[in-house]
Amino acid sequence: MKSDPCNLLIIYTTTNGRTGDMVQPIQKGVIDSGLKATVKTISEVCWEDMVSANGIIVGTPVRFGDVDWEIKRLFDVTALQGYPGPLSGKVGGAFTGGGKPGSGAELALLSMLHILLNHGMVIQGNAHSAHYGPVALAESSKDSIYSTCYDWGRHWSDLVYRLYQSNSPKS
Repeated sequence: MKSDPCNLLIIYTTTNGRTGDMVQPIQKGVIDSGLKATVKTISEVCWEDMVSANGIIVGTPVRFGDVDWEIKRLFDVTALQGYPGPLSGKVGGAFTGGGKPGSGAELALLSMLHILLNHGMVIQGNAHSAHYGPVALAESSKDSIYSTCYDWGRHWSDLVYRLYQSNSPKS
């Protein structure tokens, strides 16, 4: 199947709303960059959505310092559908919502990035922002969360442009 060169899929699950609150500014950053952003909760996403997107951005709440089990299960199940290969070369990224500093948010984020790397996805850090991806903690200000998530939406969009199109807009 041919991928739509202008589509980032945002998959997420949320428990207390913190991870869910991050979706809208990420989506807005993607759209403002000129790409299409499709948002699906973990219960709505299907394999076809993942294969047809040029990038997959995953939002997970922190679960005992790790990725939410439903998110992990989704990627474990995809391994049965042609792994390795179907997600290889696609842009990947992650964001997470946690409780307190030291509660495992960065561990969960890095674990999610490891999952995406195992699927052959292209991950790019950001030297000018949260290096691995957006993290929202209970003490984070709404303005800070919005700004960081919006910037990362633009960051991921720029990577899609650079990988799939010859002309990349300035972010």
